[in-house]
Amino acid sequence: MDHPAAVGAMGGTRAGGSVVHASAGPSGGVVVDAEACERVAALLAERLIPKPQEEIGPPGLGPLETGNFYLLLVSICHQTSPRGQAPLEGRIDDVHYRGWDYLSAKLATAARQSASFLQPDMWARLTARDLQLLFRDDELGDRLSDRAGRARLVRDLGRRMLANRWKWFEDLYNASDRRISGRRGLLSLLKEFKAYRDPINKKSYLLLGLMQYAGFWTYADEQEMGPPVDYHEIRGHLRIGTVSVLDADLRDKLLRQIPVTEADDLAIRGAVRDAIVSIARMLGGAVTPMVLHYLFWNVLRSCCTHVSPHCQACPDNCPLPSRYVPLAIHESGPRRCPFSPVCASANLISRLQEHVFDTDYY
Repeated sequence: MDHPAAVGAMGGTRAGGSVVHASAGPSGGVVVDAEACERVAALLAERLIPKPQEEIGPPGLGPLETGNFYLLLVSICHQTSPRGQAPLEGRIDDVHYRGWDYLSAKLATAARQSASFLQPDMWARLTARDLQLLFRDDELGDRLSDRAGRARLVRDLGRRMLANRWKWFEDLYNASDRRISGRRGLLSLLKEFKAYRDPINKKSYLLLGLMQYAGFWTYADEQEMGPPVDYHEIRGHLRIGTVSVLDADLRDKLLRQIPVTEADDLAIRGAVRDAIVSIARMLGGAVTPMVLHYLFWNVLRSCCTHVSPHCQACPDNCPLPSRYVPLAIHESGPRRCPFSPVCASANLISRLQEHVFDTDYY
């Protein structure tokens, strides 16, 4: 396992066992806690970490069509379970799906029925009404939030694809020479689109990971693949303590759920990204930041819930995927969140939530 000093390579400066994130912005108080990262790494080093896997597999299309499917799907994916609103969910072929899984399964069904859903010229004309009809559930009705905003992202995606004479996502892959980073790397090319302009590259990393794990793409610089930080991961890392908010005003905003600035958003998400990268470095071997992303995302969205996290025990209806359940089995006590033994918030009454920030970055 790497010494905590290795965390300093992420671009911050040490502050009492923590690393101040380089883009902390005006608040200046978002840090990666090296010691907390070490505790998480030590916990995981004793366990078998499952390989990355989507609950909904590839859509059953050809390589070119699958690339466009994921390019479209990820561009509109953000906040499928917004607080204060009913989550996106429904039934497809007698199977109940929720959130990202519903979004993926519903779009896959539409794409298999009509190839036009995967063409840039169709994206360039897509309306909010089109999205409403596409993702409506027969029983629960319309659950997709911000349809107008998502439609704008898709239209921009289509128009810029057409302007660059790109018909397939594969065209960008070829133009990048299979590289993630660099002036003509995939991260740079994806920033042509409004949907993928996020400085933290949440959607871009997710998209590239999906193409890799679907078995279609490999990358010449795979070490440049970062974790796509999800809001469940933000909430979880703030609670576990791998990321700390030292700025009193910003911490108060998180506790009171007051919207933060863009600089604060980038600082928090950047610190979570760096914490995941740090833990991956400590574990080494085949445990990459993307492997840890899938672990954190599945565990934290299942067990580290907003209101009643599974710190002491998982309820009977805990949705943790079966491949991660062994991580929730501890030497003593009931099944509970895998991170409860090292979580700074496990025994607290008041726990941090992810920050409030109106964005389509993620």
